[in-house]
Amino acid sequence: MRSALLKLDGKFAFSVTCTTRPRRPGEVEGRDYYFVTLPQFLKLKKEGKLLEWAKVHGNYYGTPVRSVTEVLGKGRIPVMTIDVKGARSVRRLFPDAVTVFLLPPDLKTLVRRLRGRGEPPENVALRLNTAKAELRAATAFDYLVINDRLPETVREVAAIAELETLRTRRNLDKVRAFSAELAGKD
Repeated sequence: MRSALLKLDGKFAFSVTCTTRPRRPGEVEGRDYYFVTLPQFLKLKKEGKLLEWAKVHGNYYGTPVRSVTEVLGKGRIPVMTIDVKGARSVRRLFPDAVTVFLLPPDLKTLVRRLRGRGEPPENVALRLNTAKAELRAATAFDYLVINDRLPETVREVAAIAELETLRTRRNLDKVRAFSAELAGKD
């Protein structure tokens, strides 16, 4: 999903997170995650350099503040792959952040996807329990997108971002500029 969204539109940029979990086959340092040791992670956390963090399935995950501010500094929209707790943390620090809850179309699809990622059976069960807990928080998100067919899911998320950029509260500078222009015409 993330890769397809980034390919669709250059206004999106991935905010790379860090993790203490081992690298999976095909994952690239700095593209998929920053792979760090537990002491490195705890140091980042202690120094306040993580926007959000969580311990998930025995591993730590976190979003470096630097990763998000670099994306924003380039005038792009940060795309974050985070859990429910992480979304709450982001919302506290960035109240205007837009959150999208991605939901698989059904349980069978979720299990198939987890197994397809090479998750051992005990991790599949653990992740299903996590999914139950996270589903209860879905109503706290701004949008819900059913992640069934990738091209459609990507288009829906991109459309949400496009509409959010048009919100009046995000464009008050344009309203003020036009108002000043009108006032000068008297």
